[in-house]
Amino acid sequence: MEIFYSELCLIGGAVEDNVDRLIAYGAENIELMLDGTGWNDFPRRMEELVSALRARKVGYSVHVPVWDINLTCGNAHVRDAVLETYRQSIVLASKLDAKHVVLHTGWCSDPHFSKDEGRARAREAMLALHDFNAGYGQNLLVENVGTNATSLFTEDQFVEFLNDFPEDFGYLVDVGHAFINGWNLDTLFARLGKRLRALHIHNNDGIKDRHAPLAEGNMDWNAILDAAMSPGGKLNLVLEYNIGTELERLREGKAFLEARCGAKR
Repeated sequence: MEIFYSELCLIGGAVEDNVDRLIAYGAENIELMLDGTGWNDFPRRMEELVSALRARKVGYSVHVPVWDINLTCGNAHVRDAVLETYRQSIVLASKLDAKHVVLHTGWCSDPHFSKDEGRARAREAMLALHDFNAGYGQNLLVENVGTNATSLFTEDQFVEFLNDFPEDFGYLVDVGHAFINGWNLDTLFARLGKRLRALHIHNNDGIKDRHAPLAEGNMDWNAILDAAMSPGGKLNLVLEYNIGTELERLREGKAFLEARCGAKR
């Protein structure tokens, strides 16, 4: 297992500064969150960013942009633009030798829209990304997103989504999202099996998606981590704390995971 700090908590800053600040608080792997001013128009700055990031000598994963972006919305022009942004995220990941790429499937923004249609669009988009990824070989991970009202998936539908997908696709379970939606974390990880490759780790009260530090919420981390480790695969553990969280909380979370899971340093 390896521990990552998500860049989410520093969205809005310059990318290089964000990475340096996370390293100063003990980051050895960083999940780049391609949102905010620092990542604006990142495909045009690709080589500049890659050169600066590779010089930092830490490991990376890449999270596609998510703000104001819906891969399965009702407008084809928007869907095409989002899909191209995901493709460019895969290109960036390949240049950084990233350990995984986090993909959002989209969501249902209004109850008048069809979740069945959204899932079909998500499947079509993911298969297109598989074809694109043939030239890059990235570890593509589908994340559970949204509340019960907006998520395209129930727990069962999420588990089944990748059943016939190629092996370059796996799952990243956001445990905070699963918790507020009432998913059974005791059995979810085992059901995902070898497709489970990473976790987004943060806490909440079971109602609001707070992305709080591990000690600030109602989640039972001993039970969750026991269940997550039981399938036996290697997991990347990403501390994904909310914007503005004190960086010392990341250091504390890392220390807890290292002590609890024997995570690779």
